[in-house]
Amino acid sequence: MFEAPIPGQSLTDEPRNYPWERPPEMTHPDDAIMYHIERVSKPETLDNVLYTLEFGMPTRHLAEVMCTSAVSQGIHSVDVSLIITPIIQEYLNATAKQAGIPFKQDFDNKQEAEADIKNKALMLFKKSIKENKDKDEGSQYLESLTDTPKEEPVEEPMEAPMEEEKPQGLMARL
Repeated sequence: MFEAPIPGQSLTDEPRNYPWERPPEMTHPDDAIMYHIERVSKPETLDNVLYTLEFGMPTRHLAEVMCTSAVSQGIHSVDVSLIITPIIQEYLNATAKQAGIPFKQDFDNKQEAEADIKNKALMLFKKSIKENKDKDEGSQYLESLTDTPKEEPVEEPMEAPMEEEKPQGLMARL
């Protein structure tokens, strides 16, 4: 409980303890763009990036995460990150198009994003169940849970008219 840092302690720490406190490795935006493109283009990275985009992560957010991570590692500065993020996003868009993967550039709204993530997760779950060759009783049960039931119209009961509430409290006495 009492081991938390005191206010201002970071100002008395040894300078340059963290990568972002040192000068960045790359100061020119062109170098930083090439760093990110080369990193994404590696086959072991590319399949994970494409899977992330297919799952529903917007390219704008993925580009921002990539650039923020590079800033925290001391690769380039925040200023360079702000300059190159749209270019990295366009590269991710082009890569996804070339791979034939449906992708989003940004979330339209929060509700749609949450619903889309739930639908993608349900779709991946159904796909994994269908690909499972050893169908036992448990997998059949899970498969039945993922089937969407048909909604039947439900009649709502008529509500009785509400009685008017009498005011209470100090002001009601006037």
